[in-house]
Amino acid sequence: MSITWEQKSRTATYDRGRWTGSTTFLCYNADASITINELRNSAVLSFGGGADGTMANLMSFTGASFTPLDGSDKFWSATLNFESSLSIDGTNIETADILQEKQVGFTAIEVNAQSVIKEVWRTGATLPSTDAYKSNPELKNILGEKVDSAGDPISHVQGVLNISVRNVRIGRPNYLTYANTIGKRNSAAYTFAGTFGGSSNLVCPSGSLLFDGATSSRIGPNQYEVNFSFTLDTQTFHLVQVPLRNGDGTCVGAPKTSGTALAESNPWHATVVYWKQPFPNTDSFSGLGVVT
Repeated sequence: MSITWEQKSRTATYDRGRWTGSTTFLCYNADASITINELRNSAVLSFGGGADGTMANLMSFTGASFTPLDGSDKFWSATLNFESSLSIDGTNIETADILQEKQVGFTAIEVNAQSVIKEVWRTGATLPSTDAYKSNPELKNILGEKVDSAGDPISHVQGVLNISVRNVRIGRPNYLTYANTIGKRNSAAYTFAGTFGGSSNLVCPSGSLLFDGATSSRIGPNQYEVNFSFTLDTQTFHLVQVPLRNGDGTCVGAPKTSGTALAESNPWHATVVYWKQPFPNTDSFSGLGVVT
């Protein structure tokens, strides 16, 4: 059967990184009645019915509705619906699907920049190039300007990033893997990739990213939303400064030289200060299954 598809209107809306649209047709065969199955098999499944090629490349067919206009079923109104799955800026096709909340494969990255206060005895101290200096003061007496006051540290403010990643996935997560990875740092550079390419990637150097934990909830049949939490410290890689202490718990110290800042009110300073890594264990994070 030959069915004529006569386009009557088309609409398109761009909202939140996704195109949606519809095309309405008058479908008819003046000689015979038309069934819905015949309409389905003859439908023009491109936005605009071939009259809007650029937009048709951005949108995919998602569904249709057919309504008879007369009792003979020879004339029908057909509305075909479309939406984009590959457009994010309204113009270009991207290589990754742009999913909505709660859809399987959805991912979102949220970052909060936060200040933390650390106690320091030295400023300008060079970080160790490896994780060798975890706790043993004999390994390294760090250099730098002595800024402790009578053996007590001063407060140092530095910035860290709290990173949250939400994934919607099929299947129950491996909770034991999460539990075994909490408190570990990344053993290799880890990248939170951006949709627009390398310029928006967040690359975390080896040892700078700490896995804080994850929560999950069931949102549908065999579907789970998983929220991962990380802390990124690219300044001190989570290291802390620790002074060498005597048996009574006091810092090993010595008088300051004449002319040193605060020499009169602070005649004493810690002589041995070393780096300590509170999170010495590392992992590749690949087993977490994070979609970034």
